[in-house]
Amino acid sequence: MTNSFCWASCGTTKNIVASSTPYLVSALRQTAKNLEKPDVTYRWSSFANCNCGHLIQTVTGMNASEIQSKAMMQEGDWGKQANANVHQPRLSPPQPDFGDRPALDEGAWEPEDVGACQVSGASMDFVFYSLNRMGLKATDIKQLERLSDPEVRRRLGTENVYFPHHVRENVIRYLAEWADMLEEDLESNLGDEGRGGSLTKNAVFEDTKESSRKIVLIHQ
Repeated sequence: MTNSFCWASCGTTKNIVASSTPYLVSALRQTAKNLEKPDVTYRWSSFANCNCGHLIQTVTGMNASEIQSKAMMQEGDWGKQANANVHQPRLSPPQPDFGDRPALDEGAWEPEDVGACQVSGASMDFVFYSLNRMGLKATDIKQLERLSDPEVRRRLGTENVYFPHHVRENVIRYLAEWADMLEEDLESNLGDEGRGGSLTKNAVFEDTKESSRKIVLIHQ
C-alpha cells in the first residue's frame, strides 16, 4: 500500500480512511498502553491530554505543555485545526523585505507566525505533518476526538449504542481496535502481493516491532 502524504483520500481496502502503516499501528498501541497507566493524565477538555493530544505525545515526543501551547494559538478543536492547516512544516521563518532602504532595524524585526509555539518555536504545521506522514488524515483526527470511525465502532459492537468519547477506558478500547484493524489491512495488502500467510504475518510483525522501537526512542 502506498502511504499518502497529503490529506486527500487514498485507496485502502474496506472502509479504512487512514493509511495502514506499521508506524501508525505501533503509535496507536503505545498510546493505548500509556493511557492504561493510572498516573497518566487524561482530560478530554485539554488539547494536550485528550484523545488526539495523547497520540501526538506518542508520535512527536512533545510534552503536554508544548502541545497545549501550540494548539491554543489556533482556532478550533483538533478536527478543525487539522482541516485548516497547510500540513507542510515551515522549516524557517519568512524573511523580511526591506526593499531599497538601509536595513537599520533588522534586530527589531520578528516573524509573524501565529501558528508557532512560544515554548519550542516549532510550527503547528509540523504537528499535523507528523500525523499525516504517519498515515493519518484530517478525517481520522476528527473521528479520533469523537471515537466515531464507523468501522472501528462496528468492530467494537458499539455502532448503535452510546459510547462516550471522553471516557478513558473507551479511548483505550478504540485505539487498540483501530490498531488491530489497520494491522489486518496491512496483512491483507501484503497477502495480495502473493506472499504466504505466515510470512505475511511475520513481515507485519517485524515492521511493527521496528516501528515500536523507533517510537520508544522518540521518548528517550
